[in-house]
Amino acid sequence: MVWAASERSNLLDGGVAAVQAIVNLARFHAWHQAPVEGWKGGRGHPLALVHSLAQHLMGRYPVPRMLASAWFGDDSSPRDEERGWFIEHAGGCPFRKLTGLPLQLTRKMEQILLKSPADLPVRAAIRRAELLALGAEPELVLAILQTDLAADLRHDEYWRGVFEWMIRNWDAIGPEKVGLIVKYVRATQIREREADGSAGAQVDPMPEPRFTGGARTPESLWRQIGAWQREVQRARELELQKTRNAAKTWAGAGWAGLRFCDENSGPSVTEWEIGELLSSSGLWAEGRALRHCVGTYVRRCVRGISSIWSLRSAGRDGEFASRFTIEVEPVSRRIVQIRGFANCRVEGLAREIIARWARQERLAMPAA
Repeated sequence: MVWAASERSNLLDGGVAAVQAIVNLARFHAWHQAPVEGWKGGRGHPLALVHSLAQHLMGRYPVPRMLASAWFGDDSSPRDEERGWFIEHAGGCPFRKLTGLPLQLTRKMEQILLKSPADLPVRAAIRRAELLALGAEPELVLAILQTDLAADLRHDEYWRGVFEWMIRNWDAIGPEKVGLIVKYVRATQIREREADGSAGAQVDPMPEPRFTGGARTPESLWRQIGAWQREVQRARELELQKTRNAAKTWAGAGWAGLRFCDENSGPSVTEWEIGELLSSSGLWAEGRALRHCVGTYVRRCVRGISSIWSLRSAGRDGEFASRFTIEVEPVSRRIVQIRGFANCRVEGLAREIIARWARQERLAMPAA
């Protein structure tokens, strides 16, 4: 094959990419229908020459030039799957019935696909055919092909609903917002989780909210995207702050903690304890457990402005869990705030235990 490419064409002028295409054609020699010596060769673009060579080796029926791009690139499973499509189609199988096709094609989509521009990668050509058959404007098609959906054809049923919504609301969207919508949908409507065992990563479509149906308006979507962007920015800022404060520790305030056994608690909580948090990791764990912002107090603790304590409780199993976070101002020996889950205020037995600790250490307790 290398001899034929060198002596009968200028294919090797295509460099490493052309050589890799020859290697891939050779790897699939079991599906060759004709000897390479019978190839007439020619001169031209590497894609045209690879199409000619692959068509000669494997083609009983004409194959669109777009499919020849499958022979370029590495030997990964997705690329080899595309090469299998070339072989099946060259053997007479209709494109919409090819093995392992990642999305369901209609006859109209298939007709558009077979007339795709030759320079389009195979999966991008499939996506383009799908969008055009659904009635998408050329500007929408181009915008989608500039996202990762040009190569990622998973979740075809879900994304088709998104595309149909975009087509219906195209006048209110415009090409500049397509990429943002795709990022939002991928981040909020589709979740990735690590599966147990050897199956690897599984990607599951979130059941709600769907884009199908007419309830969702562009205006409501912009509000949701705005809220999502603010949340992403806040998460980035918190992560940055966490990185800056990583692995920091500080000296304790010098007060003792408290351990209290509640004999009247019944079968649930039996023990309570109050202890000081002396590391950035401890503050972040407390903040995650109680859904508040104590993780951002690292600098205050390092500078001695604040001393943070945690009131925890344990059940019969002996496992302690955070219930309330206590901020003390060391200079004035005042408890300045007490916050529970999602910043709820303390009351009942928990407040009584904290008041007992405050009296023990001579700290000022805030008013109820």
